[in-house]
Amino acid sequence: MEYRTINILTACSLGLLAGLPLTEGTTLAQTSSIVWKEIGDPGNQPWEDDRYPNHKFIGRGQVDHRYRMTETELTTSQWIGFVRAYGPHAENPFDLGLLGSYITGSSQNGELHYEIMDGLENHATEVSWRMAARFANWMHNGQASEAWAFENGAYDTSTFTSNDNPPPFYNDQDARNPDARYWIPSLDEWMKAVYYDPNKNGTGQGGWWEQPNGSDTVLIADYPENGGETNAGLAAHTGHWDPRFTVGMYPEVLTPWGLLDASGGVREWTEEWTDNHRGRYVKGSSKDDWFDYDRLDWVASNDYRLPDGYMNLGIRVASTVPAPSSGLTVVVVFAASCTPRRRRP
Repeated sequence: MEYRTINILTACSLGLLAGLPLTEGTTLAQTSSIVWKEIGDPGNQPWEDDRYPNHKFIGRGQVDHRYRMTETELTTSQWIGFVRAYGPHAENPFDLGLLGSYITGSSQNGELHYEIMDGLENHATEVSWRMAARFANWMHNGQASEAWAFENGAYDTSTFTSNDNPPPFYNDQDARNPDARYWIPSLDEWMKAVYYDPNKNGTGQGGWWEQPNGSDTVLIADYPENGGETNAGLAAHTGHWDPRFTVGMYPEVLTPWGLLDASGGVREWTEEWTDNHRGRYVKGSSKDDWFDYDRLDWVASNDYRLPDGYMNLGIRVASTVPAPSSGLTVVVVFAASCTPRRRRP
């Protein structure tokens, strides 16, 4: 067996190892500390609950393929590379759906400059659905700097139009292209990664939890030192600039597959349209939610937002699982295991 060490600063990108064959069980890592978690158990049982027989999402959450999800919501430091690459091609290089609330943009001597506000490098970035789709295209196309790399690959941005009659009906492509390597997770993929536990009822006996920490108990909204488990709603009372509102703020609060921050941070985009194409469903709560974070964290929450909205909205990227290989094990800096982990209270 050959072992090879790769310098993360010179050999990695946000999509490191996406096309590189890896041994089964190999650890994965990316620049800016991006870590992927593999979601397995294809063909899992969907979410069912006899108490809500007519709920819109009854029967959802079944996924028939393996896939990966980023361990956390993308941070501003993980997003700004895309901003700097796409800005020169953007119709509006200062679009807040691109910059969010924590990145500033300016034009100096005909050149664009983007910077992260001090102390907010590790905050969950705010993005619109349409910009998240362009990010997926950029990743799919190997982070090429040419304009074409942002406009197709995972999503065909030529479909990003709307009808004029109010309320707007969006014509954006329903879901990713079949050969996409990176994408915005589907509703089913997001639900499974956050609430489905392949060992809930014993080894190999899967089931569903109601809350995003491998339990049915609502998380405690407070700072870690006070016994808190989520920052949902905290920013509504303390302000957006608290440097403590970083991703990974509650390292012991995990989904069954080892994802962090499924509660709090920002609400997360999915691909799922509302029935009338009025908006895309978002899942989870955010630090800016004043009320009802317990409802937003519930397995079957069903809030939505317009695809060009960005406030309190972010993304957790999904991707394909690298093909296994018997000949190479890769060891990288900032590596993290893909083995599912979960914590029960």
